[in-house]
Amino acid sequence: MYQVNININAGADFKQEFFVTGPDKSPTDITGCKFHGRIGKHSKPLIAHLSTSEEPVYNFLKFDTAVSDGQGGGYTISLSSEQTSTLEEGKYVYQVVLEDVNGETNKVMSGLAFVDFSFGDN
Repeated sequence: MYQVNININAGADFKQEFFVTGPDKSPTDITGCKFHGRIGKHSKPLIAHLSTSEEPVYNFLKFDTAVSDGQGGGYTISLSSEQTSTLEEGKYVYQVVLEDVNGETNKVMSGLAFVDFSFGDN
């Protein structure tokens, strides 16, 4: 699993490509795999007034994900401008999980996401 910090401009489209590689840095074939990603203020951000001990309710935003280069190990995570406009400025945590063709899941990436409102300013 890799740890990578990302920057997101609130109110703007966000898209970033990453690659799954083996220990020797060679590309991993991810053809037919799916990715699931989410971002939240905490790793398990509960909505306290809606959660119970039997049924927790989490407050996170799901990334749109896609395989961009199956044989080369490339995949993207993205959020629309509508989605990023719901984020408050600050620090978040995120994670991305790979689901292989057999349904097995592995966390492939996580890190901090820094959300900023100053896009377009110089």
